[in-house]
Amino acid sequence: MRVTIKDVARQAGVSTSTVSLVLNNKPVSISQETRNAVLAAARELNYRPNQLAVSLVTQKSKTLGLIIPDNSNLFFAQLSKHIETAVNAAGYTLIYGNSNDSVRTDLHYLHIFGDRGVDGIIISPSAFGTPDEYWSCLSFIYSLKLPVVFIDRSMEESNLPSVLPDNFTGGYIATRHLLDQGHRVIGCCTGPANLNSSEQRLNGYRKALDEYGIPFNPTLIYQGDFSTESGQKALPYLLGQNVTAVFAFNDMMAFGIYKEMHSYNLSIPGDLSIVGFDDIFFAELIQPPLTTVAQPIAEMAAEVVKTLVSQIETPSREINAVPKTFSPVLKVRGSVRKIDTKQHNGGTQ
Repeated sequence: MRVTIKDVARQAGVSTSTVSLVLNNKPVSISQETRNAVLAAARELNYRPNQLAVSLVTQKSKTLGLIIPDNSNLFFAQLSKHIETAVNAAGYTLIYGNSNDSVRTDLHYLHIFGDRGVDGIIISPSAFGTPDEYWSCLSFIYSLKLPVVFIDRSMEESNLPSVLPDNFTGGYIATRHLLDQGHRVIGCCTGPANLNSSEQRLNGYRKALDEYGIPFNPTLIYQGDFSTESGQKALPYLLGQNVTAVFAFNDMMAFGIYKEMHSYNLSIPGDLSIVGFDDIFFAELIQPPLTTVAQPIAEMAAEVVKTLVSQIETPSREINAVPKTFSPVLKVRGSVRKIDTKQHNGGTQ
C-alpha cells in the first residue's frame, strides 16, 4: 500500500494540514520541533507525494513531452539523452515518443501529451508529410495552449521558439575543407529536400563552391533521408559521377557510404574522401575516423530545456521566436586525403 499524508500525520501525531504545510515548506508559524517530527515520520515511512494529487492542486504535472523523428538515428538518441539529463536537473520528468519521421505520428503524440497534462513540449518535427498534415500539426500545437519549443528542426511558419544548429555554416565548412584539400568534384548526399536543415546545408555547400569559382552541378546531388541505407544507395550513383569526395549531410549516411565502399573493395580516403555531419560517438571509432561537422549537442539540449522551463515557470514572459543558433565545429580526422589539383582539373562541376 502506498504511504499517504494521513499515515505521516498519524506517525508524527499532528494533523494532515500540518504535514502538508511542512512538506511544502510553507512560510507559517510551525515550531521547529513539529517540523522535525513530520520530516522524521516522512523519512521513516518512505513517503513520496502522489504526483497526480499534487498536479490537481498546483495545475502542474512537472512532466515534459519530447517528440523526436527517429530514435534509431544516433544523433537523436544522443540528443534525447542530454535533454533527459537537463530535464531531470530542472526537477521535471520526461516522456517521449518516436515519430518515425511521420507528421501523423507527431500529431498522435501531441494528442497524447495534451491528454496527459504535460507542462510543455519539445519537438523535432518530422520531414515527411502532406501540406495538409503539416498545417494540421501546427494548428493543433497552437490549440494546446502549452509552451512548445523546437529542437534541431523547426516549423518556419510558426512564431514559437527554437534551438537550432547553424546548418548553413556547417555545410560551408564541410565543403570548404574538401576544396582546401584539392577536391573539385564533390558529391552531396543530402537529407529530404523539404527539410530546412537540409536546404541550409546545401546552401552552405553552394557558397563554398562559389568562393572557389566552381559552378553548382545538380547531377552531383543525391537526395537521401538521413538513414544508413540511403548512404549505401548514394554511393554507386555518386561514383558514377566521378566524384573524388562526398559531403554526407549526417554521419549515419556517411556510415552507409563506408559500408558500401567495402563491398566495392574501395578504400577511404584512398579512393574517396568523406565528410559527415553531427559527430555522433562512432565517428571517431570507425576506420578511418570520420571527419565531420560537430554539433554542440549537450549545449543545445540544455538550452532547449532552459527555454521551455522558463516559459512554464514565468508564463508572463514575452516569447522570443528568434531561433537560438549554435555554431558547429569541423572535427578533422582521417577520412579526407589531399589531392593534386593539377591532376584533377579535368573534372567539371
